Amino acid sequence: MNSSDKAKRIVSPWWRWPLEAFFPDKKFDGQFQNPGSEEVFDFDSVMASPNPIAMIASEIAYYPENDKRELFAIFVSGLGQRESESSRRSRRYATTLLTGIANMNNSTFLKQRPIIAFINRSLDWINAALDYVGLSGSPVIENAATLITYAVNNAIILNLSGDSLGTIFLARALELAKRKFICRHARVFDFRERRIQEQKWKQRTSQLINVFTFGNGYRKWVLGPNYIMVFIQGDPLSERYGITPQRAIKQKRDDIKFLIFPRLFPKGSFEAHNMMFTIELLRQTFQKNQIEVGDFVGLYNKLNSSTLKIATPDEVSWPSDMNKYVWNQDSLKSIPSFS
Repeated sequence: MNSSDKAKRIVSPWWRWPLEAFFPDKKFDGQFQNPGSEEVFDFDSVMASPNPIAMIASEIAYYPENDKRELFAIFVSGLGQRESESSRRSRRYATTLLTGIANMNNSTFLKQRPIIAFINRSLDWINAALDYVGLSGSPVIENAATLITYAVNNAIILNLSGDSLGTIFLARALELAKRKFICRHARVFDFRERRIQEQKWKQRTSQLINVFTFGNGYRKWVLGPNYIMVFIQGDPLSERYGITPQRAIKQKRDDIKFLIFPRLFPKGSFEAHNMMFTIELLRQTFQKNQIEVGDFVGLYNKLNSSTLKIATPDEVSWPSDMNKYVWNQDSLKSIPSFS
């Protein structure tokens, strides 16, 4: 199915038409996609179904071959990936970590034939900076918040995952979902009831919402959900803009768990932010601890008890096709098997 046929399946509000005319990939912003078939699903249509999360699990999530289909996650990709590229990387994610993945598209401003290439390449970064400080919005935020609210109100377990910019959107979606939950049950100036509802949100989300991020890019995460933040030492975005163990201590957030892999690339290399390397280290970590690959509950319990043994880069049997996922081919020189 080509992009034109996919776009016909999405019903966009009229005020987005000019944006989508200039930047076609924006048609898929906030919409669901099966990374395997690359088929897209209109978000509102999915949410209007009798059981949206069951529909996502059965029709939208991509599962690796012979997977038991016991677990899937909603995944929001990073910056500058057209819907076909984010699906390609999500298939790799699913296959490497033996888990189901359903994409919620974080669409790009990139065009195949831009009028001014330099400006076109910069638009995603400019928009990401605005998203970080809350001065612009993405349909991903509103849609993810709606999905989270549905899960919390209906007592359904929901696993969320994000990479880079996708983690910012998830953090803000959780903030929005929390506000929606409290406002639904308490009036604006009923401060006592709002405190009660805030505690209910915290209790419910601790049982229902699990968040697993790569290259986290946000510092403030709402209380309640279970968090695992994964990145490689030297990741410039995570260390500068994201939540780190040091910042978590200052925020008194011992509920946030960190899985930080040893440095793989030279200082300042942006390749440390590439989750395609992180998932290989993560797979090796499952194996090193004799945890079944994809058993994220077992991984969380090991992290929680401070007994997890972190895999090192030299322990990983790096796939021979890593050159297809690297951003800078010279980065492979940092890996002995490729140098």
